[in-house]
Amino acid sequence: MRLSIAFANLKPGTGKTTSAVLLAYALHRRGRDVVLVDADPAASALAWSDAVGGFPFGVYGLAVKDAGRRLSGLGGQDSVVVVDLPQAEDHGAIVRSVLRRVDEVTIPVAPTTIEIERTSGIADLLDEVEEVRQDPARVAVLLNRVVGGARSGPDARAALTELGYEVLGPQIPRREAYALAYGAEPDIRGGDPFDLLAETYLKRAAL
Repeated sequence: MRLSIAFANLKPGTGKTTSAVLLAYALHRRGRDVVLVDADPAASALAWSDAVGGFPFGVYGLAVKDAGRRLSGLGGQDSVVVVDLPQAEDHGAIVRSVLRRVDEVTIPVAPTTIEIERTSGIADLLDEVEEVRQDPARVAVLLNRVVGGARSGPDARAALTELGYEVLGPQIPRREAYALAYGAEPDIRGGDPFDLLAETYLKRAAL
């Protein structure tokens, strides 16, 4: 069974690329056949792969308006395809194309009022896309850059749940290692938040 996961948000700088790359590493560590798709014209994931001499799984640039249609041609029938999307406000055609096709849509959100309020824009886009999908996608929020022990994390989870979002159980803490991850070889071990996130996706897909 094939699984596809896309990280989407209206704005740049929300942690989409870091989340996509580190999740791909976590899935690879678990023995999954992983395909990472960089659908952002900025090509940050591709540049990251180049910086470390190549990721240990397939990485493809697909910053084209029919990216969603082309996803089916990547990997095999048991692959997990992770897609790093550009900001929807500037690259709506690419984002819509992918959101029409993937199984999981994840919205990375930091526990701040402004980022929570901005989710309304991506929610509107998802509602628009849902009308033309054959089957509904599993849509959830990933709390990102959460300060340990602070109230902002639980408060954001409660606020997003009240707004009607499903919030994934694992959350990504605010760590210097993640902030400085770009351009370095990721080291994802068992019990790491991204390992727990990988486990969550596999369970959601019954894999």
